[in-house]
Amino acid sequence: MARITVEDCLTKETNRFSLILLASKRTKQILEGAPVLLDNVKNKAVVTALREIAAGKVRFMSEEDMAKKRAQEQAEREALLAKKEAAAAMNGDSGRSTNGSSAPAEEHIDADSIFKSAAEMAEENKNNSD
Repeated sequence: MARITVEDCLTKETNRFSLILLASKRTKQILEGAPVLLDNVKNKAVVTALREIAAGKVRFMSEEDMAKKRAQEQAEREALLAKKEAAAAMNGDSGRSTNGSSAPAEEHIDADSIFKSAAEMAEENKNNSD
């Protein structure tokens, strides 16, 4: 199998700093048990991460992608909250949380959420082509 180089990856991620951050984060994910996105890979985690980047399987999410994902997650949280409130109303509960506040929890961005998997990219491309 041929060697993977930084130059191979720079075709997908043009900024070297971003490339290193992306490779580092993906390597940590692989070491923590995340599924490998390539077939028949028996390399070290760093090499696997670089191969995934070169193959276009992993990339940083753009600001637009992050905004879409946040909006989708917010809509899902609101739908879940509405469902819980409806169930609580049927049971006669007040619908308030245990801390006495019905305000939404502070939004936290998980470091893993800045990445898109190949499956997410494929689904997005499918949705955009419809």
